[in-house]
Amino acid sequence: MSAHIYLNTASCGLVAPATLAAANKLYASFESNSSTRSEEWRINDEGRIRQTIASFIGARVNNVAMVPNFSWAMNGIIQSLKGTERVLLYKRDYPSFIEPFRINHSDITWVDAPDGFHMQMDIVRDAICNNRVDIVALSHVQWSSGYKIDLKEVGDLCKAHGVVFMVDATQSMGANVIDLAELNIDVFAASNYKWMNAGFGTGVLYVADAFLAKYPPVVGGHNSYKMVDGVMGYTPSAQSYEPGHPNMFGLTVLESAINYKNELGVAGIEQHNNELAAMLLGGMQGLPVKLLGDLTMRSRSAIIYLIDEDGLGDWIKQHNIVVTQRNGFLRVSMHFYNTIEEVQALVGCLKRKFA
Repeated sequence: MSAHIYLNTASCGLVAPATLAAANKLYASFESNSSTRSEEWRINDEGRIRQTIASFIGARVNNVAMVPNFSWAMNGIIQSLKGTERVLLYKRDYPSFIEPFRINHSDITWVDAPDGFHMQMDIVRDAICNNRVDIVALSHVQWSSGYKIDLKEVGDLCKAHGVVFMVDATQSMGANVIDLAELNIDVFAASNYKWMNAGFGTGVLYVADAFLAKYPPVVGGHNSYKMVDGVMGYTPSAQSYEPGHPNMFGLTVLESAINYKNELGVAGIEQHNNELAAMLLGGMQGLPVKLLGDLTMRSRSAIIYLIDEDGLGDWIKQHNIVVTQRNGFLRVSMHFYNTIEEVQALVGCLKRKFA
C-alpha cells in the first residue's frame, strides 16, 4: 500500500507492473541471445506494435511513426516546411512545441489567455477564417493550465479554409478519446510518459497523406529505406521520422500500456477522470482557494491548477499528497488509478488548511 496519494500524472504517469514485466521479459532474452531476439523483434514485434498504435488513435498504419518523443517529432516536421508559412501559436504552450517555429524564424501570430486559462479562441477562429495563417499549432490540453480545446471544431475550421492543423497530445493521449479518422488533423504527436503510462523514451507521430505530399520529410532514419526492384533506396514516408534504431524496450512497454488501456476502455477512463476533477472543483466551493479558470468543467481536462499561496503547497506536501509545485502554482492531475477517496482526502486537506 502506497504511503502517499499520487495526483501528478500530468508530470509523469505510473507504469503498471504488467507493463514493466512485458519489457523486462524482452530484455531478459537479450542476456543470452540478443542478436536473434532483436531480429525477431524487428520481424514480428515492430509491425504489430505500429498497428496497435495506429488502431489506438484511429489512424492508418502507414501514417504512423514510432519516435523517441514529441520534441524529436516536431523538430523533424519543422524541417520539412518551406519556411514561409504563417503560423498561429499559443504564448503559454509547451516550449518544445513553439520553440522550433521561433528559432526557424516562422511568421508567428500569437494568441494568449488573459486570465491564464481561457484561450482567445475568437482570435484563433478569425485567423483561420480570414486566411491570415497557414498553420495552426496547438496542444490539445495545455500543460500550463489544463485548458482543453475542441479538436473537431478547430480541425474542421482548418480543413474548410485550407489551413494545416498540428496538435501536441502529450497531455491528453491516454486520458481522452482520440480518433484521428474522425478529426481533421494533419500532424499529431505525443510523448508517452504521462497519460499513456508508458515510461520514457517513446513517442507517437501521425502525419496525414496530404501533409506528406506537400511537405515531404527531409530527415531519414530506421525505416526510410525500402527495397524497390532489388535496389535499396530512400522512400519518404511517415516512417522517415523514425530514428536509426528503435527503442525496443520502450515500444514494448508502450504496446502493453495500450493493451491495458484498451481493456479498461479510454472512454471510461475519460469519464472517470472528469468525474474526479468535477468532485475536486465541487469540494472547493466556498474555500478561499484560488485557481486558474472557474469551478466548472467547461473547457477543462483532469488537470487543475491552484494558486500556491499562504503555504498551501507545503501543507499539501506535508499530508503526503503528490502534486506539481512550480512557479507559484500547484498542478493537480487525476488518472484512472486515482479514487474518489483520494480526491476526498485532498478536499479534506484543503478544508483543514482553511478551517
